Amino acid sequence: MPDPRTTPLPDLTETRAFTPRVMRWGFGAVMTVIALITALSFWRVEVGHRALEEIISNEQVAVEMLYRMQLAARDRVFALFGAVHTNDPFERDAEIQRFYRLGGDFVAARMQLVELDRGETERALLVQQSEQVTQVGALMDLVIERLESGRRAEAENMMIDQVVPAQTRMIDTLTALLDDAIARTHKLAASAHAAQNRATALFMIGGLAGVLLTWGIFVRVSRKMGGLVTHLANTSERLHESNLDLQFQKLALDEHNIVSVADVRGNITAVNDRFCEVSQYSREELLGQNHRLLKSGQHPSAFYEDMWATISAGKVWHGEVCNRRKDGTFYWVASTILPFVGEDGLPSRYVSVRTDITAIKEAQRVLERSRDELEHLVQVRSGELTEREEVLRGITNAAQDAVMMIDHAGRVSYWNPAAEHMFGFAETEAVGRNLHDLIVPERYLERAHAGFSHFVTSGEGPAIGKTTTLRAKHRNGDEFPVDISLSSIKLRGQWSAVGIVRDASARVKTEEQLKQLATTDGLTGICNRRCFDGALAREINRSARFSSPLSIILFDVDHFKRINDTYGHQTGDQVLAQLAGAVGGTIRTTDLFARWGGEEFAVLLPGSGLNAGRLLAEKLRGVLENQPFAGVGQVTCSFGVAEYSPGDDAEALMKKVDLCMYQAKTSGRNRVEACATPVQAAAGESARR
Repeated sequence: MPDPRTTPLPDLTETRAFTPRVMRWGFGAVMTVIALITALSFWRVEVGHRALEEIISNEQVAVEMLYRMQLAARDRVFALFGAVHTNDPFERDAEIQRFYRLGGDFVAARMQLVELDRGETERALLVQQSEQVTQVGALMDLVIERLESGRRAEAENMMIDQVVPAQTRMIDTLTALLDDAIARTHKLAASAHAAQNRATALFMIGGLAGVLLTWGIFVRVSRKMGGLVTHLANTSERLHESNLDLQFQKLALDEHNIVSVADVRGNITAVNDRFCEVSQYSREELLGQNHRLLKSGQHPSAFYEDMWATISAGKVWHGEVCNRRKDGTFYWVASTILPFVGEDGLPSRYVSVRTDITAIKEAQRVLERSRDELEHLVQVRSGELTEREEVLRGITNAAQDAVMMIDHAGRVSYWNPAAEHMFGFAETEAVGRNLHDLIVPERYLERAHAGFSHFVTSGEGPAIGKTTTLRAKHRNGDEFPVDISLSSIKLRGQWSAVGIVRDASARVKTEEQLKQLATTDGLTGICNRRCFDGALAREINRSARFSSPLSIILFDVDHFKRINDTYGHQTGDQVLAQLAGAVGGTIRTTDLFARWGGEEFAVLLPGSGLNAGRLLAEKLRGVLENQPFAGVGQVTCSFGVAEYSPGDDAEALMKKVDLCMYQAKTSGRNRVEACATPVQAAAGESARR
């Protein structure tokens, strides 16, 4: 390839004599054309911008609101279905609150949609959709009313027979609105496209005029500049080809060789990626460091002195060098060091090209060993492995915990006797089968398989390296809790897992018993004061957040001290236990019944207002009044009822209901007093004083 630096340039004398006046006029004309084309370009951009702004500001918002309405309508049905099918009253309340919140999202999206400028078809569909929303809303309110009154079966039938078909019709109307909005968007986009086409045509006309004018100037100038341009083009092409050739050579060198550049003191100034990969140092850690950083200590000082003497004299050095990686291990390279000699005849830098020959040196080292040494080494290592395997098997066979191992496909590869006893599968039955299908309950299988798929690719997972309590199943189908510790191990390039499993049934049972003892009254078997305080705080937070009603009943046994003094404390305890059974069989499952202290009891009524609480208290009063108590006869109670008001905390609410109960006692006992307002509660407190 010819050197462009040695190719002669043409004579430019004639070019320099070209008339400056023609150049100035030509430059002015070209600048005029450029200004015209630029103005046309800005006009075209403005036209497209206005069209896009119209689409974005109106149609895209309309489509977004329709999508939000569809999602909110769908999620409302799901929330209502959740409320209908759950047995947990708290979860039902949460689902109903989510239903109302989604209704607010739906209404907000619809109001924003109505404010937009829409066509006649869309306005008609919006009117139709509004009627359908009213119909569906009324049906859903009826479902919630039946749920709150305990008619769950009716609520479920109404959901299937009426709410779902009405909801489907409303979704169909929303879909029609969405299709119409998309069609309108396409129409506006087509209009914007047509405007752009017109702007483009005008741009092309102006451009063509500029091209013709520029062409005339170009022809005039090119006759004078042709020789120079041709020469420069040829030179540029040759330089480009040379540059590509150098790039390919560098790429090939970097892919195979370890390359570094050092100054005259041996300090590293540049390295390639292969150097970093083999040495385990990052580029930042290497740059500026001396090559002594990699010195292994395997060569005598004379070896390095000879190397420096050679390259300092401006000669190329070849040899094999043992270097040290960042982690301290050795690697061998076949090195060629090329000195760059300056005009003064002295090296200015050194370029080192190395090839990793560690594998070759290792192979040589192995070949140098005698066959007898290798056979002896194999025998010793085989014996050690056999002994370790026997020790490990003895430990796992004697272990009380189940020890198992699974391969990369989830198949059991090891199963100790404790695992046979724990899960009921013999080793011959378990080995080769999928562990999850063997011991994981059906409802957890999908999640277990998904987690194992992630583990196989990375060797990581939320349960790796820690002890986790899970549910497992026995061969006979019984489920029981287990504590499992998992570890990952890589065998032949693929991830396997080792698990140690302990039956946690006794521990879990003990924890449940302790939890029950901590929250249950020992005499009556109902919720104790600690349990009630926690539930009261949660329900107050729920009422404050969702603006749902909450009331509380507090009552105690009239003249209970007389019962203890007359019949004894054992009979008094029997009265309290019988009273708890009678009340517990009367209240709703969603209500919380607790022993407040001594002969005082409390009933927490989530979702119930003051009137509902008063009616229940009156019902309980009648039940207890007509209930014969063994050894005592008739027992009566005095009841106080209070409703949560915004701003009340647990102490304020209990104080309010306690004053109501005191009013019942001072008004003759065996009666119900309800405090509808804080004013009434304050009046009761004054009377008590």
